Amino acid sequence: MNKTIDPPSSDYGATSRNENGNQNHNDTVIFEPVTPHPQEVMIGDLLTDIEATIKRHVVLPDAAATALAVWVLHTYVYELRDTVAYVAIESPEKRCGKTTLLTVLGAMANKPLIASNVTVGALFRAIDTCRPTLLIDEADTFLAGNTTMRGVINSGNTWRTAYVLRTTRSKSHQSPDREGAVPTNGIDSGLKRFSCWCPKVIAMIGKVPDTIADRSILVHMTRKLTTEIRAPLAELNIANIKSKCMRFAMDKRHIVAQCGKIRGEGLNDRAADTFDPLFVIVRLAGEEWEQKLHAAALVLSPIAGSKSTVAELLLDIYAIFLSSHREKIFTRVLVEHLRDEEYNVTSAALKDSSIDENKIAQLLRPYGIKPSLCRIGAQVARGYSIEQFADAIARYVPETDLAARMREIERENKLFEEADEIAAEREERKSGTVV
Repeated sequence: MNKTIDPPSSDYGATSRNENGNQNHNDTVIFEPVTPHPQEVMIGDLLTDIEATIKRHVVLPDAAATALAVWVLHTYVYELRDTVAYVAIESPEKRCGKTTLLTVLGAMANKPLIASNVTVGALFRAIDTCRPTLLIDEADTFLAGNTTMRGVINSGNTWRTAYVLRTTRSKSHQSPDREGAVPTNGIDSGLKRFSCWCPKVIAMIGKVPDTIADRSILVHMTRKLTTEIRAPLAELNIANIKSKCMRFAMDKRHIVAQCGKIRGEGLNDRAADTFDPLFVIVRLAGEEWEQKLHAAALVLSPIAGSKSTVAELLLDIYAIFLSSHREKIFTRVLVEHLRDEEYNVTSAALKDSSIDENKIAQLLRPYGIKPSLCRIGAQVARGYSIEQFADAIARYVPETDLAARMREIERENKLFEEADEIAAEREERKSGTVV
């Protein structure tokens, strides 16, 4: 870590440092001051309280509540790590609890700033000046068609790259030019770097854009049942939680800053970056929370729920090898299986297009998989072997998706075996061999 460890800010106005190291202060945005808790806090107990508060008001999966509890604590120390975690909340329709969850998170997070009807210039200046936790509700309308705004949010979740460059104009004392004339406008223009680096919550109807989801803890909301009763927001009480979070930031900031990167097993590079600052916190909370967060990360990282269309095709073909108990398969037979509903093909690469040998070869070629002559029994034709797919499967198919398909195949095989046993038993009874 090559970052300066400053003490936690006790000034809850909008404060930042200019290029000369002097403080800029802006009273336009004032955050509610938080007094640190007088006693040292037990981090595991604090995380449990935050998790329980979230679940008391919002219906969401346990994995999401676990990760979001750690994320809340992360907002108090995010500047001490190389990466910052975003939260992306999506739902298929209205009234699924997105705004309620955003409100609960904002109530507990450090220096929450809700962005509504804000211009691009105001947004990155607010982030640069306030270092807030930014909360964007109804992002589907907020970001619609606004590529510049999306660029500010997508600028990066690492502090080295999360900035935008903008031209500035300021008054200056200029020297005479070569002819001795002094410019009359007194204006000096140039470039200034504005930081866009802060924790962000983006809530929207529909699918979160991949560029945002890829940097986020991805939470999918559904409409709650009438039997799922939750406490109203009027009963939300977080004063004690915020004071304990501030005390945690005071007591543990040097440990958080100096801890090496923690990579969660089974996560891709981007997901590992996103969850690293959260893993650092739960390591201080104990083994139980480490295990809970790791399980949640595998579920909530975007790679767990999305893959490229060719990755889907790789998984479908691999499943055909396993389901049919083959080591080799002719291309023409593979095409027949991909057309057969029995094999539950999901690849979007084959939708709305003809499935033929040339199409499959074209899709697999960039991944180093090419058909070749092979012999199966007494027949020789062009085809593939299961070994050809091993490297591409390891590189491009998420482990969680592969494990899920393997479980599905095992379940199907077991059902067929049970059906065969029942059929065999019936035949034996008919033949009189079973009394």
